[in-house]
Amino acid sequence: MKQELETAPSMVLADYRGLTVAQISDLRDRCREAGVRFKVAKNTLLKLASGGTPMAAMDQLLTGPTAVAWHREDPGAPARVLVEFIKIKGNEKLEIKGAAAGGKLISAQEVKTMLATLPTRPQLLAIMAGLIAAGPTKLARLLAAGPQQLGRALGALQTEKEKQAA
Repeated sequence: MKQELETAPSMVLADYRGLTVAQISDLRDRCREAGVRFKVAKNTLLKLASGGTPMAAMDQLLTGPTAVAWHREDPGAPARVLVEFIKIKGNEKLEIKGAAAGGKLISAQEVKTMLATLPTRPQLLAIMAGLIAAGPTKLARLLAAGPQQLGRALGALQTEKEKQAA
């Protein structure tokens, strides 16, 4: 567990009280499909394992029954899976306690509004590819429009000077 705490980009903690065994099994299946690790852990063991790791900030969230979810590469994946699971009717009893990332504590509200809305790695790659592809196109348009706009600006300036002289 200590190794996972040292290498994971983020860890989301949740209180699973009130969920049935079938619901927890469903949650585990959803996590597995998304490549998210999900473990129910004892708070004292988590505190011991988190010592000296970037996840030590989560120690103050370790009260009551605790489940931990993390992904080895995508910091938003655990939050997305848990938030989507909570949206399903009957699963509202799963309560996100918060998260730890980069040595900082993230509130439950921030997990739901920020961390869960981070784009996935493939989405980020698509955005980057679009930006890279759009760069030369925009540059070409700018260079082509430059002389036209310069000509218009000079023409407007000449007209303005002629009006002032008259």
